[in-house]
Amino acid sequence: MPILLANAIPEKDWKDASPSNGYLPFVTSGGGTIEDQGTWRSAIDQIAAMQNLGDDWDGLGATAPSREVLECAIGLAHLFQQRNVEPPSCVVPSTAGTVVLIWHFKDGSYSDVEIDRPFHADVTWIEPGKPAEYWELPNA
Repeated sequence: MPILLANAIPEKDWKDASPSNGYLPFVTSGGGTIEDQGTWRSAIDQIAAMQNLGDDWDGLGATAPSREVLECAIGLAHLFQQRNVEPPSCVVPSTAGTVVLIWHFKDGSYSDVEIDRPFHADVTWIEPGKPAEYWELPNA
């Protein structure tokens, strides 16, 4: 089971790592990096790029992620990075205005974390041959 499942995510830790708390660990307003993003650079860049999406970004009425959801997604990504969680396989916006971090593991396992509102996420864990597991963050 990956580190993602082994760690509790307290709301305070998530808030402390979030740009909405004044902590900007990744990108300055001018686009320069403040600290090394390491292996999470691509995921953070993808989340940050979502700020350029407008409503109806898909031409079918999709809702753009709000600034608050994007800040929380960046904060959670930073917290995962601090805890040595492997970066996601991909990061995507949903048509409902959420941000989804997706992991595909070599053993066929799958996990996603969908940030759907400030400081709240739904987690899915699917392991081959076992029932799917679901929980919410924060979970401590």
